[in-house]
Amino acid sequence: RELAHDLVLKEQQIEYLISVLPGIGTSEKEQEERIRVLEKELREVEEERRQAVKEKEECLERLDEVIRGVRRV
Repeated sequence: RELAHDLVLKEQQIEYLISVLPGIGTSEKEQEERIRVLEKELREVEEERRQAVKEKEECLERLDEVIRGVRRV
């Protein structure tokens, strides 16, 4: 009886996991388009990240120059 209950519970868990898989209910073409959109978004976000890193490095250099200037005085 306990084994039967465990099997039913596992089956329900598996069914739930299958139902939340990405792409379920969408066509292959729709999935491919979604991938293209996400790849474009990733490229844009990566460029923003690169710019932010560059800006951070420039700020650190300016801060270092300010600190060095203060030490000289």
